[in-house]
Amino acid sequence: MAAVLFLLLLVALVPSDSVASRRPRQAGPDTPWEDLRSVLSSPEVLHIPTVIEWKEQCLDPMIFDQYPMPEPFHLFGYDIGYAPAGVCMVHMSCMYPGCKYMFAGPESCPADTPNCIRYNSVLEPPFDSSDLFDDEMELPAAVLHPKTASDVVRGVEFAKEHGIGISVKVMGHSYFGSSTARGTLLIKMSTNYASYGIDGSLTECGVGVHEVGTADGMACDLAEARGKKAYLRVGGGELFDTAYRAVFFDWNENDANQNKYHFVGGYCGTVSAAGGWMHSGGLSGASMRLHGIGIDQVLHVEMVLPGGQHVRFGPTKWKEEREGYIYPETTEVTGYCNANVHDDESLWEWTQCEDDIGFADLWYAVRGGGGGTFGLVTSLYYQLHDLPGTLQVVRALDPELTTREDTTKTITLLHDYLKFSLTFLYLPERLHNVSQFESRSCNSPAAFLSVPAGGELYCHNSAGDKFIEEWKMYIKEDGETGKEYGEDAELLAQAEDLFTINREFPSQGFVTLRKEEPHMGRLQDDFGVKLSADVRKGFDHVPLYTVTNYLDELVEMLINEAFAGAISSFYLMGGAVPESTDRMNSLSPLRRDAALARTTLTSPELYKAFYDLVWRDANLTTSDSDFPGIFCHNHASNENMGPLKEDWSQPCPSLLEMSQEEREEKCVSQAESFWGTANVARLEEIKKTIDPDELFICNAGIGASSPFVGGVEGPADDENDDKDDGTGSPASSSFCSKAFVVIAFVLATSLVL
Repeated sequence: MAAVLFLLLLVALVPSDSVASRRPRQAGPDTPWEDLRSVLSSPEVLHIPTVIEWKEQCLDPMIFDQYPMPEPFHLFGYDIGYAPAGVCMVHMSCMYPGCKYMFAGPESCPADTPNCIRYNSVLEPPFDSSDLFDDEMELPAAVLHPKTASDVVRGVEFAKEHGIGISVKVMGHSYFGSSTARGTLLIKMSTNYASYGIDGSLTECGVGVHEVGTADGMACDLAEARGKKAYLRVGGGELFDTAYRAVFFDWNENDANQNKYHFVGGYCGTVSAAGGWMHSGGLSGASMRLHGIGIDQVLHVEMVLPGGQHVRFGPTKWKEEREGYIYPETTEVTGYCNANVHDDESLWEWTQCEDDIGFADLWYAVRGGGGGTFGLVTSLYYQLHDLPGTLQVVRALDPELTTREDTTKTITLLHDYLKFSLTFLYLPERLHNVSQFESRSCNSPAAFLSVPAGGELYCHNSAGDKFIEEWKMYIKEDGETGKEYGEDAELLAQAEDLFTINREFPSQGFVTLRKEEPHMGRLQDDFGVKLSADVRKGFDHVPLYTVTNYLDELVEMLINEAFAGAISSFYLMGGAVPESTDRMNSLSPLRRDAALARTTLTSPELYKAFYDLVWRDANLTTSDSDFPGIFCHNHASNENMGPLKEDWSQPCPSLLEMSQEEREEKCVSQAESFWGTANVARLEEIKKTIDPDELFICNAGIGASSPFVGGVEGPADDENDDKDDGTGSPASSSFCSKAFVVIAFVLATSLVL
């Protein structure tokens, strides 16, 4: 009996092996922030934020007199991203758990509406920092604006020592609000950290000497193996604004530089070049069909790990000859640790690491596995491509096809518009004389296929001219690939004028350069800062085989959805994206092999019809197959979850229809909906290994709990049970429970004996 009791006692004390779903641990009221301040490069880089600062620096600029307030405003990430407190986000409601609060006028937000704060009664000045906001806001305990990697290391070491969660922000574009969390140490990278790109980091390989094993040498070795001649190093807080200027303006417009280059990056100027954009995959509306997505461009990574190590790593061995792929397959990743994390980067000493660090796992995890989760990137080395000529913007001229009275002609034209566009983009061999290269040279960052809605194609290599030329032949043909318009001269004339090249630029960087006041000199900044996040927003994916095997059915379905008002935007994928993987990244299988990323449907009927088509050739079942992942982590929200486990053609009910507890029981998990079952299993194991203290926990990241249900604050293991749980008392609930079990067993044993 004693042996049995002893075994039960051991079971009670051994921590669970599974990755706990947690929210970040909060700093206690007695946290010695001055101790951290004293070891930083300068004291002022650490700031203790207040609710009042959030109101004055983030909310006040958005206050208008009218109700309901228009959204979005012409207020951009540039305007709030550098606010000194560092707590602003593009989606203002993400300062609340799950981004669930909506700011609105009193008539659109009745007093009894759940998850809704009435702007008129609460947020209207005078503002009292002691009111309910202080208890609900996702306000960090402190904000570190590092100047150097040493600041980051000291911040991580301090958080680890005191059991404080870490959140990471560049400019705050996250749809999840993952770039801040209540009570954490927020590391805000964009304020002070080096922008290597704009400081002249563009490097041409083969020019000068690059020593073996250095970051330069490793980046150039891989670039040259890929047939590339140059790379750009960007800082961990650098934006595409400065990165694009470094390549498209400073370098390409300099007549002294013989070679001109192209950089695969995001659409908006204030999106981070080395942050969540890359970690989540990295969509590029201008060139990913030509060169692959953001994670495929990375040559070398420098980051600070949850243990405080400053490391850099990248591939050192690969298979160069791979049929059907455009980049080598990574077979070995080598990393180094900084033995002298000095404020002066020239004094860094890269040596073999004392700890056993799984650099291959890190290479896999950070490229696609979500930002703010596995550590903090301090710089990236991106491969550059030869400049693919000028960029032509092809525009669909008629944005109102679905509102006309003559629906027969509308459907005829819309059908041909969609079928031709999909054929040109994914099945160019079915047209007269369109090459794969010309097809892949056209991309879209917006709604080109949605109605059409005045969408635009961004085409390099004169592919815009080819698109229009082929379209005009297509509409005059009989047979399988075209339509005869000759009997309707009016419709033919309208069709012939449907597309035009309305703009042309030397390179991508000029496309979004703003020349009008008051934003002269800025790059495009999306649609501006918003008061609330769209809790149902997301992009799911259409496999390439759906376009190949069921083109007519897909076109018919898109037309039905267009007239139902169900589709708002697309990202065009395919092209080089499936062929660009190095086979060591965590992008989900369905996303890698997708033709389209499209706005998530909200109608269950449309959803079922569409996914009956999507899953048709997938050879998948809900009982014995891994879910392949369906949502885009770059563009999703906290409410996104996968479909019903028992029927993948049925969407998970919304929070208005079902509690979060029920959703998690009946629906494919949020993590699996992003990365797929197999990837999630591996990412969770990496997370346990690299971050055992769970310092880096953020919304929609590996290991995070849903923001809509209560989370456990504290570490999963019992090593840190004596640390502060953020309330000023020990985080000892699990310890006390185990202690109670121990006492009970001791008493029971004594009674038995």
